[in-house]
Amino acid sequence: MNDLIEVNNKELWVDSHLVARKFGMVHGVFVRSIEKTLQTYPDIKTINESALTTEKYYKESRHYRGTDFDIYLMNREFFSLVAMRLTSKKAREWQRVFNNAFYDMERRLLKVETNKSDIEWNSSRLIGKSARAEETDAIKDFVQYATNQGSKSAKFYYKHITNAAYKALGLMAQKHPKIRDEMSIYELSELMLAERLATAKIKEYMQLERNYKDIYETVKEDLIKFADSIRLTQFTK
Repeated sequence: MNDLIEVNNKELWVDSHLVARKFGMVHGVFVRSIEKTLQTYPDIKTINESALTTEKYYKESRHYRGTDFDIYLMNREFFSLVAMRLTSKKAREWQRVFNNAFYDMERRLLKVETNKSDIEWNSSRLIGKSARAEETDAIKDFVQYATNQGSKSAKFYYKHITNAAYKALGLMAQKHPKIRDEMSIYELSELMLAERLATAKIKEYMQLERNYKDIYETVKEDLIKFADSIRLTQFTK
């Protein structure tokens, strides 16, 4: 659900092309609904025109499957006005999904702001950055190790190993907001331990001169076992 909403300058937007696809509509048809809404509410202006209304939008050029076209970026208030014009069953279902996505993103952005003002959280975040730096250095060595063994796409291990830790802990990487910025202190501690485990195991297996593919798969298994042990501990408390 989080991939439905975009964050720009701390404001939340949804793009008309994505909405049209989810609503089962041709984008051009959906754009006509937007333009009719603007005709109905002529006081709504683009954000570049210093809009005074709570409904906001702006246009942006996009490239999709070899075609260049303009899309509308809409905030929740403007999206709601446009969506009210659409009465198909699929549109009604997705209106609720999009609105829930707006609320969810607002909650997460608020969590990020709360964390930034928490001294204890910032201390944990700083320790976590140190663990992440150590892991990145280990992955860098592993990338070279894999390349020397014949890998043609070893650079992707930065992403793969990072995502393996996230997946094991039931997390999902994202751009806005960054997953680490909205974690609790406890979650940051778990991730730090997972990344230090990955760092140690990568180094250990390279010293044993194991095949790079085997190392990656084993590190993933080690991370899963670590996450399972955490869940088991929580369950037995």
